[in-house]
Amino acid sequence: MFSLSLFTACPAGWYGADCLQHCLCHGQATCDPETGECRCPQGWTGTACELGESCPPGFFGKRCEERCDCAHGWSCHPQTGACHCHRGWRGRHCDKRECGSGPWPGDFTPALFHGVVLVGMGAGGVSVPLLLSLTRLVSPAACLPGRHGVGCAQRCRCPAGRPCHHLTGACRCPPGFTGLGCDKTCPAGTYGQDCHGVCQCSGQNQECHPVTGHCSCSPGYHGAHCHLRCPEGTYGSNCQNPCECMNGGRCDPASGTCDCAPGFIGANCSKTCPESRFGKDCAQLCACGRGQCDPRTGECICSPGHTGPTCQQVCPQGQYGPKCHLSCTCQNGGICDYVDGNCTCGLGWTGRSCEKAECLPGTYGPGCSLECPCQHNGTCDRFTGCCHCPAGFYGHSCQHRCPLGFYGLGCVHTCACKNGASCDAVTGQCLCPLGYHGVHCEKGCDRGWFGERCQHQCDCGDAPCDPETGKCFCPPGKTGDKCDTECGPERYGPGCSLRCRCSGRSRCNPYNGSCSCPAPWMGPTCTQGNGIRISSSV
Repeated sequence: MFSLSLFTACPAGWYGADCLQHCLCHGQATCDPETGECRCPQGWTGTACELGESCPPGFFGKRCEERCDCAHGWSCHPQTGACHCHRGWRGRHCDKRECGSGPWPGDFTPALFHGVVLVGMGAGGVSVPLLLSLTRLVSPAACLPGRHGVGCAQRCRCPAGRPCHHLTGACRCPPGFTGLGCDKTCPAGTYGQDCHGVCQCSGQNQECHPVTGHCSCSPGYHGAHCHLRCPEGTYGSNCQNPCECMNGGRCDPASGTCDCAPGFIGANCSKTCPESRFGKDCAQLCACGRGQCDPRTGECICSPGHTGPTCQQVCPQGQYGPKCHLSCTCQNGGICDYVDGNCTCGLGWTGRSCEKAECLPGTYGPGCSLECPCQHNGTCDRFTGCCHCPAGFYGHSCQHRCPLGFYGLGCVHTCACKNGASCDAVTGQCLCPLGYHGVHCEKGCDRGWFGERCQHQCDCGDAPCDPETGKCFCPPGKTGDKCDTECGPERYGPGCSLRCRCSGRSRCNPYNGSCSCPAPWMGPTCTQGNGIRISSSV
């Protein structure tokens, strides 16, 4: 006794008990023929292998297929291809030398004190306070009291109680600074040498320069009396910086931080929500089953053969294809595939639309001299030798189980199972795939449950889980198998899947990737200083 299986393996791109489920894996990824779980190739990760990992050295791009175009064989950014130049080189391809032997030309010697640059020019070493672009400067940490110089290696020689400049060792702070290490700007309302000057800024939304006492509008304001907010699309001091927010994002007029529109995320709102996420900060989880989700509204776009608000329903009988708008042509009880409309014919019928009759031959013998060939407890007609098969079997010797989608006596009954479930060939009882339950497998798992007939409870805290595998879908700012781990300092977004773009000492919001800039830095990624850029030459 034996039984035959109609299929030995699912075709590429399909999985499940009856191979009717579409794989959702991206690119060159393959999926498990039973569960549909994606097997990612090297360089890719994510539930559907949609997230690119770091590319090998010398390559960049979505699939790491593009070669870096950097001089000297230096590496580049894995997503954008921007070259990482070594010290002393600059330019798009790192092919241009910097001026002089150091980072500053001639006798130009800068020192940074919390946003103000003091510059020594010429042989006289005259210190002149200037406002420079700080995009190339990194503020050194102030020395401990009593120390100064490079690496804080020198001991101060100032009288007790007098300040000691943490870079030069001078016993008097330069104008605009105070503190034992001269590492603090003058308190609000004061300026100048020893902070003895009293600011005369009378209007609201004004700031007093700690060195000169000059009054200027606070970031986000402009006008003669600093009473006007920056026009839309600008921010910062005197509203001179253009906003860099993309895809409809709005920028803060003071700091330039972007408030992204629904469907987008990132420091400048340049990233579309990751797959299966939508809405403000991509915080909402799509409920589209095997369909695609609009990243702005969460509206489902169903794949062929599926319908309903969440794409959980297959096409009604007699319909198939995109939005179930096409009519089936199957005749004589043939079953129509709800995805492509192909017909699965019942016993005795064949053809594209099951329109041709094709009966199976029987066996018999004179005088009942031939032994009945019936299997699986089938009974034999004593006159003709034909077998009367029990429920669940057919064939001249009852050697075949009912085809997929049929059951019962003579295999004439059509299974009523939903969502790609198969049925028992004898009783017709539905055998639900993972993530479904109910008499006809018509119900998806409730939130918090997964697996076979939805008997297993998710272990994800407040986060939802995959109804088939139980894998947790972590909200923005969380990661880990149970979504109980906060994002690291350089990661943000759903499942901490995105890399922060904040520079310097700024902090990245683990929830939406926005940057919190320390003074005087500003901009979406804190790369712009609060000052007037000037160029210097010797």
